[in-house]
Amino acid sequence: MEDSNQSFRDRPLNIDDSGKSKKIFAKQPKGKWYKRRTWFAWFCIFFLVLAPIIRINGNPLMLFDIANRKFSIFGNLIWAQDTFILALIMLIVVVFIVLFTVVYGRLWCGWACPQTIFLEMIFRRVEYLFEGNHRKKSNQEIDNISKNLLIVGKHISFILISIFFTNVFLMWFTGPEKLLEIIKSPISENRQGFIIMIGISVFYYIIYAYLREQVCIFFCPYGRLQGVLLDSKSISVTYDYKRGEPRGAKNEGDCIDCGQCITVCPTGIDIKNGSQFECINCTACLDECNIVMKKIKKPANLIRFDSVHGIETGKSSIANMRTYAYSGVLIILIFVFGFTVSYRSSLDVSIIRMPGTMYQEVDSANITNIYNVKVINKTNHTKKISYKLIDFQKGELQFTNDITTLQGEKASQSVLLLKLPIQLLKSRTTDLKIGVYENEELITISKINFIGPQK
Repeated sequence: MEDSNQSFRDRPLNIDDSGKSKKIFAKQPKGKWYKRRTWFAWFCIFFLVLAPIIRINGNPLMLFDIANRKFSIFGNLIWAQDTFILALIMLIVVVFIVLFTVVYGRLWCGWACPQTIFLEMIFRRVEYLFEGNHRKKSNQEIDNISKNLLIVGKHISFILISIFFTNVFLMWFTGPEKLLEIIKSPISENRQGFIIMIGISVFYYIIYAYLREQVCIFFCPYGRLQGVLLDSKSISVTYDYKRGEPRGAKNEGDCIDCGQCITVCPTGIDIKNGSQFECINCTACLDECNIVMKKIKKPANLIRFDSVHGIETGKSSIANMRTYAYSGVLIILIFVFGFTVSYRSSLDVSIIRMPGTMYQEVDSANITNIYNVKVINKTNHTKKISYKLIDFQKGELQFTNDITTLQGEKASQSVLLLKLPIQLLKSRTTDLKIGVYENEELITISKINFIGPQK
């Protein structure tokens, strides 16, 4: 993979002179960082599988029901009407990504990105099982028939894994009950869903069987984004050139230029060439270098988590004003999000004047206005509610449909006829408040205006 005579990089290292991609057969890492990454990856996988199944207060831990415009985030139901909360979530994610990248580089890519987790912890391990670790010689000496059977077995496993995780992915948008119902139903009744499932499975299979690291190198925009966000104080997997150079077994530097850091790299780069956009901070080279350092009786961490500033000065670069500023903004946003979710109304009430209507004279003493009413129960249990005018005691509310009993996670609609004595109206337009109560406890207030005759 490495061109030792290359003085200037004019292309990614996994591209040959003709422009074709070189397939990377990465060696399976081993070491304390790989163990930590493995445990974290399996936690993420279990979270992915179980999050739509686990329930908190009767709601899924995670659910993005786009069809019904309903989301469950850590057991809290959020509807499309909660635009402020959805905007907060998006803002928190953006600030978190920026903060994490500024401080820790592409640690997300190597530790938590689904592409890396699936490729390194599942698909590559299946490949090691069928074809050996780093194409061991014992596997290369078997006959062609057996080798082809192993390749077929590997690809069948890839297809089955892709189908499984496609259904897990869909479960985040449908919920386990709906997904199970779709699976049990004949294909003819869910042809569109079946086609989507097959399409996503094929997409996953192509990525993990063929494209692999090219997704990180060529397609993922985050790798390009880091070039804007990183600086000399950002933490990343870094080679200590001050200690390692000059390289070679007979030179003074600790690096013996064995190339083991390249054999384990999932994107095929040489970390000794400095910061590169292909590096995903997976720590594979870190573990492998520590093994070599132990064998040659040199201090560990020739390759380590550090920054260019840290290598040059020997001082930590995490504590700085930029880190504090981003962290402060992130903490404030999380606090506002938690406060908003905790104290938001359990009902969403919309009362809007019926388009094209004016006031109606019931008799010489009373007039009415007509409104469209929509009420959404954001909880998963039935609510018994009542409606009252807050400012006027003599007003009368008449609903065409019963919307006093609301089923959990359901919406009800009605038409409201609001009647007021004409003597109470002081101007053509009167601002009113309608309170929505549950067991005589005020839940929310809806503001409307009432139109009367010109005074």
